[in-house]
Amino acid sequence: MIELFHLRKEYDNVLAVDDLDLTIPQGEIYGLIGPNGAGKTTTIRMTCGLLAPTMGRALVAGVDVAREPEKAQQHIGYLSDFFAVYEDLKVWEYLDYFAHAYKMPESDIPARVTEVIAQVNLDVKRDAMIRGLSRGMKQRLGIARALIHRPKVLLLDEPASGLDPKARLELRNLLLSLRDQGATILISSHILTELEGFCTSIGIMERGRMVRSGRISEVTAAESPTRLVRLSWSGDSLAVVQEQLRREPRISEAKLTDSGGAFGFAGPEEDLAPVLAGLIAAGVRVTSFREMKQTVEELYMKLSTHEVM
Repeated sequence: MIELFHLRKEYDNVLAVDDLDLTIPQGEIYGLIGPNGAGKTTTIRMTCGLLAPTMGRALVAGVDVAREPEKAQQHIGYLSDFFAVYEDLKVWEYLDYFAHAYKMPESDIPARVTEVIAQVNLDVKRDAMIRGLSRGMKQRLGIARALIHRPKVLLLDEPASGLDPKARLELRNLLLSLRDQGATILISSHILTELEGFCTSIGIMERGRMVRSGRISEVTAAESPTRLVRLSWSGDSLAVVQEQLRREPRISEAKLTDSGGAFGFAGPEEDLAPVLAGLIAAGVRVTSFREMKQTVEELYMKLSTHEVM
């Protein structure tokens, strides 16, 4: 749904994006992360056609963004990190204006405006002047504007900026719902915890280049082939646990106390089930047994050198 081929952008003596290749299939939520100056915003702007690449091509829904810009825009919903609003309009008027700008059928616009206002929880502000909205409410309005024409692709640059925790959760649920409806979403964020359990894939950028890209599970597995498993139990079972864990050759670095501990496991996730079953069969009263997944933040800190242009 999003295809970038050898994308490059130069500003005078600064190379902002360097030979970037990226393919994002339909239905993915792709998180683009990296420090300021990594090239994230430049990449998103070239993808939506606001910025012409020095070299390379960007395709959205099979449409070349540079060659057929108007056709491409019908598939793209874009929200920049800092965006302007028309403060002399009411909320519904603002969305009505953009619905017409996207050449939506006249008969569909009123219902669509009402629908999008409800999606971003601005119902009570429908008739309010935009100048009176808080920053967080303006952010919601910007998201509504990006959604108004039912785009297949959403390009969101720091969309959680200015939102309170409740609004961030609502945004996450909204984007998950849009993904379930078939939308493809490219989102950049500095708040790495916002991407946890949310994005299906991530890309880590530094100095204009992609350091690592792929589905989160695959990138994590490549960096940490040994799984970290934590367990705890009740009763005096330390010796039994030690004996059971020694029987599995793929277990390493077991660090146990009288009531719990952790160990490394060099095998697929499904092979952990027999380990747990063996402990229970040996009479161990297991109270918890779970793999400690590497977080997006931990992965980023491991892979990133934190270099900027």
